[in-house]
Amino acid sequence: MPSSGWGTSIRGLGTLMAVVMRYPEVSSLQYNPESGTLTLAFLVRRSWDAATSEELQSTIGEILEAYRSITKTPLETLAVDFMAMEGITVVEVRRDAKTLSVEEAGMLIEVLRDRFAFDLAADPNDLLEEEMLVQEENIQAELESLKKGAKGNLVAMREDGRVLVFRT
Repeated sequence: MPSSGWGTSIRGLGTLMAVVMRYPEVSSLQYNPESGTLTLAFLVRRSWDAATSEELQSTIGEILEAYRSITKTPLETLAVDFMAMEGITVVEVRRDAKTLSVEEAGMLIEVLRDRFAFDLAADPNDLLEEEMLVQEENIQAELESLKKGAKGNLVAMREDGRVLVFRT
């Protein structure tokens, strides 16, 4: 049974932040309340040409469309962007928070793992279970403040085995 969308509740966004902590490949995540979108960023330790970008964008789109067809839920927002720098490419996947599911995020990460293997950057620091609980409590408190009307985007970034959450 697929998970429901994460953007419909503050608790759901806490679940997404937990995914950032548990999937070391996610370098950052941003929630934009105005557009209702979540942007997951991944770092790949190589540059590539436009054809590779188009192929990866097509593969991600096809897999997510197939998943949405099976679950009978629409794919409202999907954008895949690439920013190439010296020897590194940032892959950003933007999805609507309302329909994004845990399974879908896991599939996206598996596609990137399969395509890039060891070139997909991953945080080598593993968190202990009790550290993860502390992180989740901090994130939940931050999300509760958003629920009370705080303004700004929510950004989660990975640093030294921790997930830092900011409002911008």
